[in-house]
Amino acid sequence: MLNTQTSKLLILFIMNRFRIPLILQCLVFLIPLNIFMWGDWIIVNLQWAFFRYQSSPYGESLIPIYKDINYILLGQTTGIHPVLAVVFWVAGGALLIIGLLSIIFAYLNKRPDLVRKASIFTILAGIFFGLSAIERFSGGFAIPVGVPIVIFIGWWMYQGKYEDDKTDEGPGKDKIVQPE
Repeated sequence: MLNTQTSKLLILFIMNRFRIPLILQCLVFLIPLNIFMWGDWIIVNLQWAFFRYQSSPYGESLIPIYKDINYILLGQTTGIHPVLAVVFWVAGGALLIIGLLSIIFAYLNKRPDLVRKASIFTILAGIFFGLSAIERFSGGFAIPVGVPIVIFIGWWMYQGKYEDDKTDEGPGKDKIVQPE
């Protein structure tokens, strides 16, 4: 039998007010964010929020985000541009997670105002992913294919109306009736 918190999370997918922001926030994890090429198409990367796929003459690799962090910590990745690219990538991924957790928290605590805050985290994540693409630009080119989509999703969520439609008809409030 499911406990109440788990059942609330399952109902989250059904709720009208939070369904679309949750689906969009999950969608950004599936979008390829950046395409990188170094040299004369020698190394090509596709980057998602938490991993990147690399094709080179040595073969194909799936590189999780923690391996890039390890490469920096072990001194295998040097130079300001590659290090900043990873830092911006990690920051963008962390902001996406914070945005997703904010939407879940908004539902669990019935706080629709947190959806707007989650959208700000999503927009900032898109900006950081774009900065990551700019920093990886040296030696080849970068195409931020998914970055505009992430920023647009964040903007769309920011524009949404997630508050309850409450009408205040208490004392002192005149109800205006439109003539037909």
